[in-house]
Amino acid sequence: MSPTNPTPPKELEAAMRQALNDNPSPTATEVLDAAERLLDNVLRSDCETRASALDLLTVDALMTRALAIAGQDPSVLEEFPEQAMRRIAAHARG
Repeated sequence: MSPTNPTPPKELEAAMRQALNDNPSPTATEVLDAAERLLDNVLRSDCETRASALDLLTVDALMTRALAIAGQDPSVLEEFPEQAMRRIAAHARG
């Protein structure tokens, strides 16, 4: 564990792996896709259970990971953050 890349709690890490279908090396877009799928599930629920809270935390962690992955690739870094925010914001209007 390092200050710039802390290890998430085990339950959150497991939820992230599950959302990513155990893909050990996802692209930024694959992580964003997983975050969107999970966000759709959260928005369809009443968000009143512990599972909903974990799902919402997982969406946040996946978004953070997607942006971190994009930050390592200059070919996507310039446009990915804005694209990601547009895609996530579209769910609020959906």
